[in-house]
Amino acid sequence: MKQLLLVAILAISFVACQQKTYTIEGTIEGVTEGQAVLQKLENGRPAPIDTAQIVEGKFTFTGSEEVPQVYLIFVDDNKAPIMFFGENANINIKVADINKMSEAEITGTEANELMAGFMKELPGRARLEELQADFQKAMMANDKDKMGALRTEANELMEEQKAFFLQFIKNNTGSIVSAYLANQAARDMEFDELKSLVADFEANLGDHMYVTNLKESLEAVEKAEAAKKATEVGAIAPDFTLESINGAAISLSSLKGKYVLVDFWASWCKPCRGENPNVVKAFNAYASKGFDVLSVSLDRDSAAWKKAVEEDGLVWNQVIDAKGDIAQTYGVQGIPFTVLLDKEGKIIAKNLRGEALDEKLAELLN
Repeated sequence: MKQLLLVAILAISFVACQQKTYTIEGTIEGVTEGQAVLQKLENGRPAPIDTAQIVEGKFTFTGSEEVPQVYLIFVDDNKAPIMFFGENANINIKVADINKMSEAEITGTEANELMAGFMKELPGRARLEELQADFQKAMMANDKDKMGALRTEANELMEEQKAFFLQFIKNNTGSIVSAYLANQAARDMEFDELKSLVADFEANLGDHMYVTNLKESLEAVEKAEAAKKATEVGAIAPDFTLESINGAAISLSSLKGKYVLVDFWASWCKPCRGENPNVVKAFNAYASKGFDVLSVSLDRDSAAWKKAVEEDGLVWNQVIDAKGDIAQTYGVQGIPFTVLLDKEGKIIAKNLRGEALDEKLAELLN
């Protein structure tokens, strides 16, 4: 019983002694005075926290942080900030060159030391900077051979960095550093790879904001994969019902029995407006032979949509997907985006434009 009581007392003492505030002390060589602005990233955007005067090259911030996360310090008009992980601890920052803020030495926490190790070991950093400068020179000289060689070397280095990046993340799923980096790399990951990482991060870091963000990225990838599979050539196009330009509801399935072009567009999309004359031409040529069009506008301004329909002479069925739900179902990443369906609603082609659309319709209907 005494041993259990002692353990409980020690545990309470440990929690009580845990630091509940942070002190950030910084030194900038070559700067005597100025202003330092402390910010943190909220949803990817800097949000101000505090300001401090720089006196004889030194500044101090104090405060508290409930959730360890990325902090930034901007100094006067210098565009490049100091980036580090803020948490309730004593953090020391040393800047040797005001023009190289990103190379600041940051100590005092495991997260910042892990990040420093990552940056130190990341392959090819200096060489990529050299390649970028050399590429600019080659471009100014219009030396296409040199530009090609530099681009090839840069791509090889970036692939090497990507491999290192992903391996570092996998090796450190117990750290918010890795969770933060995973958010930056999520788009480059395979679905199963990202899913596995999210499970590991969730087990180690719980519902930390970076884990929550990753889960949202995973859900987005999952939806995109489902949309891609659902709209592959050979698949039956997902049915939908939307409001038409005259207020009535129109379903895609109501057009079965015809070859149908489902055309995602918007009044503000210049390439879409440029393609509309080709669709008008195709409709006029093949409507009598069993061809129809269902235009799905992504406009949020219904007046602009209706005006564009009239201006472009779009006489077929027009519906609006203002929230983009149907576009998401079809995996639309950019517009114009089209799918051509056979009489049974099966997808037989995607993104046919201009002559390619005319040739396909001629093959099917002539």
